[in-house]
Amino acid sequence: MRYQFPISATVISAITISALLLLAPLAFSSNAALNFITQICITSVFALSFNLLLGQTGLLSFGHAVYSGLGAFAAVHAMNRISEGTWSLPISLVPLVAGLAGLFFGALFGWLSSKKSGLTFSMISLGIGELVFAGAAMFPTIFGGEGGVSANRVSGTAWLGISFGPQIEVTYLIIIWTLLVAGTIYFLTLTPLGKLASAVRENAERLAFLGFDPRWMRFLMLCFSCFFAGVAGGLSALHFEIATTDNLSMLRSGSILLFTYIGGTALFLGPVLGAVLAIVMSVFLSEITPAWQLYLGTLFMLTVSFAPQGISGLLVTYSNAIRLAIHQNRLRILMGLSFAYFAAAALLCSGAVILIELLYRWRFPIESFREIVLLGAHFSAQNNSSWASAFILFGLGIFLLCSLRKSQR
Repeated sequence: MRYQFPISATVISAITISALLLLAPLAFSSNAALNFITQICITSVFALSFNLLLGQTGLLSFGHAVYSGLGAFAAVHAMNRISEGTWSLPISLVPLVAGLAGLFFGALFGWLSSKKSGLTFSMISLGIGELVFAGAAMFPTIFGGEGGVSANRVSGTAWLGISFGPQIEVTYLIIIWTLLVAGTIYFLTLTPLGKLASAVRENAERLAFLGFDPRWMRFLMLCFSCFFAGVAGGLSALHFEIATTDNLSMLRSGSILLFTYIGGTALFLGPVLGAVLAIVMSVFLSEITPAWQLYLGTLFMLTVSFAPQGISGLLVTYSNAIRLAIHQNRLRILMGLSFAYFAAAALLCSGAVILIELLYRWRFPIESFREIVLLGAHFSAQNNSSWASAFILFGLGIFLLCSLRKSQR
């Protein structure tokens, strides 16, 4: 099921998000904040390109990072050619070169992989990803070996005094590219090709009976997706000024799959929400706990099990429930029930977090004497009462959630 927003709501959301993005670098001008905003934009473009396959066309790819990574290498080599004076291309158009590289390789590999859908497509994409990643080590001139290929974005003549040396200039360039790509992808989903891609996802055989070739629909959408993935790789190369074989790895392909699915594939902005969550967890949560990847895996399993529509789908469902409760004069009942669920979930999550951290400290002796501080309470892996408190919180949360669910039946 795909959720449909009215055009007015979509326009308001687009204007609001665009305004917030354009004003964010002015409000948060530190290098750390600008780096955070830039990474969100890059990951959002990558996630939106991936959702053209997963959410729009119903194709699950395990090697989508190949096209982003190859786009990043194309961008780095383009910047080096500009620095040498061989090319006279403006630095601001380097992501376009990366997108064309992604499009080229998407058409090359997609001609084979798009013949089938479902599990066959997924396995072929996985094989292509592993093939490219392993083959990159055989061409050190192009891929730079283990050290990768570096470049300097401050090259060529400055236009209107903009050299893209300061971080804020690069941030605004990436924001503009992000807004252009997001708008283009959104309008692509509204075109006849986008509607046919949705039809391929729902029922490819019926589409074939209507006279359309499902294979061509899959191939065209794959090409568009690879182009935008290449643009994401080019933006990454502009930001970091380096491209390595890690950009082609299975880890990067798997991570974008996780965050796109967690954010939600049914809504257009769902992958953007997943991208924001990805950067928050990798930047902030990784500084708090070394076990942050365990939280990520747990969140993904919970999403698959209890919220297959993703976090954005849950937000839409809850907003619809609020509107219905207002119409039926039951808002107070809904708010009370929501608070009860929130309290039970808070107890469950608190107990789970404490247990995970205690287990991590118990597993690694070097961490065993470091205390956990949660809401002013101190917990230690050496203290039995800490373990008992964690189990009590966890069990109480499960009991309350089960009781609430039974009362709703």
